[in-house]
Amino acid sequence: MKAQLGRVTFLLATALTVSAVFVSACGSSKEEAGGGQGASPGDTTGVTDTEIRIGTLLPISGNPAAAWGISLSKSMQAYFDYINDQGGVYGRKIKLFVGDSQYSGPVASEAIRKLVEQDKIFLLEGSLGTEAHTAVYKYLEERGIPDIYILTGNSKWTVPVARNRFTSLMDYTTEGRVFAKYVFENFDGKKLGILAQNDDYGKEGETGMREGLKELNADVNVTVEYYDATQSDVTAQVQRLRGAGVDIVAFWGTPVVGAAMMKTARETLSWDVPFMINSANALEVVARLAGYDNIEGTVSAVIGVQSYELDNLAIAEKKEILAKYAPDTVFDNTALGGYVIAQGIVGYLKQTGPNLTREAFLDTVESLCEYMCDTCLVPASTSSTDHRLVDAEVLAKAVVDRSTDPPTFRWEPFGDPIDFEGTRDCTVPTPPPGAEDQPGPPVNAEMKK
Repeated sequence: MKAQLGRVTFLLATALTVSAVFVSACGSSKEEAGGGQGASPGDTTGVTDTEIRIGTLLPISGNPAAAWGISLSKSMQAYFDYINDQGGVYGRKIKLFVGDSQYSGPVASEAIRKLVEQDKIFLLEGSLGTEAHTAVYKYLEERGIPDIYILTGNSKWTVPVARNRFTSLMDYTTEGRVFAKYVFENFDGKKLGILAQNDDYGKEGETGMREGLKELNADVNVTVEYYDATQSDVTAQVQRLRGAGVDIVAFWGTPVVGAAMMKTARETLSWDVPFMINSANALEVVARLAGYDNIEGTVSAVIGVQSYELDNLAIAEKKEILAKYAPDTVFDNTALGGYVIAQGIVGYLKQTGPNLTREAFLDTVESLCEYMCDTCLVPASTSSTDHRLVDAEVLAKAVVDRSTDPPTFRWEPFGDPIDFEGTRDCTVPTPPPGAEDQPGPPVNAEMKK
């Protein structure tokens, strides 16, 4: 698995999550913004001697996904405030501009134009949602604007590779292959049911599972049910999967629907079928919505230490910083995803050095080599032909500890990482003079595994 240059978990979920987080991404393939020219080698748009302007494109209103966007944006801002209180990076303080996409392509198109043409951002970080990002990614590409930590696993962001664009989630097709391995090892000769969102997101997950099963020569019969992104009630789809006699159900969709699927199966139909839910749904909120009894035993995947693992010193430190700079934000995997995205950006800024241009920054993002952050489960690498920051995952199971009052929930990793790493040979870059004196995460050379 590849992780962010900062201390990555998630998600998006983020992870992280975003992760965390945090994140499933849905939408069409309609591209709504375009035109313009790429950045010049000396492009310093958004950078002065005292400031760096960074943008993010998130749902803040008008859609249930705003719950993710608000948490992500507040935790990003909190980390930047923490860095700014230490003087910024090479004397430049970071100013965050939040564009509200409302999880909509047309709205995202308007929001990105404001971020780019009025706010003059240097880069975009953590854009959430396939429909929203589809509307803006070519616009950013044609202008050479760094487009970092995209919070959606659609494969088109990195196939083919674009110089300015890097994802922060395993793409859905590859994750489908990860899940196929689990199904093959535990349900070969049986029936797999898939409940998928009826768009690129859900269908890429389905395709990945089918391809993975074929690669493994699995004897698994597959039945698929789709739901529209505007739906929240999937009772009919769950009933049809039960009628088809499937032995396990894999889910590719959004948290509210995933939770509804589990509640329907367990409470309405009294059906104890095993579930797999994609990593974008490996969130505490899904467990709360579904109910601990209903989600217990469900399999998903993670890419790092989880927000509730407070015995991990790095997690405890992040919680303390977030409590100081964003006291109204719940510290969960979504918030952790926003934090580590911002932290990763700061790490890249440190490694790039004081002579900051868009080209120099992108050179840095392309040169990550076996970076092992303090909450990562496996190291990360990138190259000019590999812009996927996550290429492996660890399977995890939903576990409920009833010895506590009230019961507590966690995703418990099991097994070895399932790895589709695209960069095997790399060289750790030399940090610029003075990098070690800047606030933020250690640079690549200090963290090589």
